[in-house]
Amino acid sequence: MISFIFISTCNASEKIILEDYINSFAWKKRIVLFITKSKYVYFINETDNFFRENNCENDNRNLLYIRIVGDEIKKYNISDKFENKYGMWLIGYDGQIKSYSSDISLLKKIYNIIDKMPMRKKEKLEQTSKCN
Repeated sequence: MISFIFISTCNASEKIILEDYINSFAWKKRIVLFITKSKYVYFINETDNFFRENNCENDNRNLLYIRIVGDEIKKYNISDKFENKYGMWLIGYDGQIKSYSSDISLLKKIYNIIDKMPMRKKEKLEQTSKCN
């Protein structure tokens, strides 16, 4: 089951510190952070579809999808690293950005990027894929 993160409960005065939120998954999850404006419907739909249609492969790679679209950005305290930037970032277990794209191109190569990571190579040896 893919992990979609949609944060909908937040007081206007209490913003989520995005960097802290991402760091809370350190050494537990790889993350795809997706930040975009509402007007980019194609980008949103393609990204959402990718995560919906590839549950098994994403779970197999321990991949968490954090989606921030449109006005949802107001719920967050954004660090300089992400402020006024849109697109998707692949963030490794160590919390470091492994790749970025401002379009859907990252989705086409994300598994190759992850599968080349040393920790992923170890995971592949220890796990049996249940994906078709």
